[in-house]
Amino acid sequence: MKIKIKYIALVLFLVDSFLLIINIKYQDETASVIPDLDYAKLLFYLGIISLIIYLIIAKFKKVLTIFVTMAIISFCISIFFNLRLAKDNYDRIQCNKGISEYYKYFEFESCEKIKKRFEEDLINGELKYFRNEFNSDLEFEERLRDKHNIKLIGISCTQYTSMECYNDLVKGYIKKR
Repeated sequence: MKIKIKYIALVLFLVDSFLLIINIKYQDETASVIPDLDYAKLLFYLGIISLIIYLIIAKFKKVLTIFVTMAIISFCISIFFNLRLAKDNYDRIQCNKGISEYYKYFEFESCEKIKKRFEEDLINGELKYFRNEFNSDLEFEERLRDKHNIKLIGISCTQYTSMECYNDLVKGYIKKR
């Protein structure tokens, strides 16, 4: 039984360290006010210290399971924070991939410039729809994606006025069809 607990703690350590490395590499510099990464690091270090104390005591004295239990709990909570961060990082990266080529149209908040881009996308068959986190119509968005082959761009993106203009042009195009 004691060996199994040690291996569980070791596996959690490896998974947590892998997630922590990924989240540190892809962390969002502008959202550094979100303390999830700091909490994950703190709990990871607490888990490491608890695991080391457990392994040292296990060699010399009776095994105190409280240290390995603390390590397992710390690693589990750290994994929870890391998984939340991984989801946020994935959403942000997908959003940036989807709108990176549109940034030059967003900086001036001009609907005239975005109309030209819409016409180019229409000719190339690469229409997009920028999802709005606060005003989302899931049925409409599913129809856009499934029936009209329009790519949906992430719900976690920053909304620009130009995005709304582009979306209005897409809606008008769908109504005409």
